[in-house]
Amino acid sequence: MIIQKGDLEIRYEIIVKPIKHAYFHFKDDHILVTKHKRISNEHIESYLLTHFDKFYQRLNQQKKIPTYFGLDVKIHTVLSDSFHYTIGDDITIYHKATMSLDKAIDTFYKKELENTLKALEPWLMDALKPIGLSPLPTKIKKLKTKYGSCHTRKHEITLNLFLAKLDVIYLKYVLLHEYAHIIVPNHQKPFYQVLDKLMPGHKDIQKALKKHHL
Repeated sequence: MIIQKGDLEIRYEIIVKPIKHAYFHFKDDHILVTKHKRISNEHIESYLLTHFDKFYQRLNQQKKIPTYFGLDVKIHTVLSDSFHYTIGDDITIYHKATMSLDKAIDTFYKKELENTLKALEPWLMDALKPIGLSPLPTKIKKLKTKYGSCHTRKHEITLNLFLAKLDVIYLKYVLLHEYAHIIVPNHQKPFYQVLDKLMPGHKDIQKALKKHHL
């Protein structure tokens, strides 16, 4: 849903929950409103319009993280009969009404990260030669506290779909970081010796990655 003031607009989503009041949560590109069923949508819209300037400023201030592989591309969502998306000067995500905005955007990032990983396979195979490994099964999930993880027993990698927002160099770093854990599970000196072989200069990339908060 959209509320407008002049040429400006705010995208918002309303979810009904068994709570007493209404709460406004700032997401990447919209406001998520949770409310009691007795609070009308009209009341929410009126409140958003009354405080439009404050909400608009807050929503746009937090857009410090790129939206698409290091680029600041606007993302629009449109209701449709099926999920699909187009990428041009802007990104348009089409999704069913039964799919929330967050779910639609997460699905987009997951699919794009899958596509990028497939394109990176030749690079990854070459990068892993110094430690004698081949590409492992890789899952993509929405993780809250880390960019990736490695299941050493199953020989399986998990990546955070958040990486689809950042420059590809960070995806490469996280991948090789997790593959280094296949050889050394902890973060002691031998681990970094392996990572040095896989990605010289990785310390600078890691330092820059820490500036992008999850």
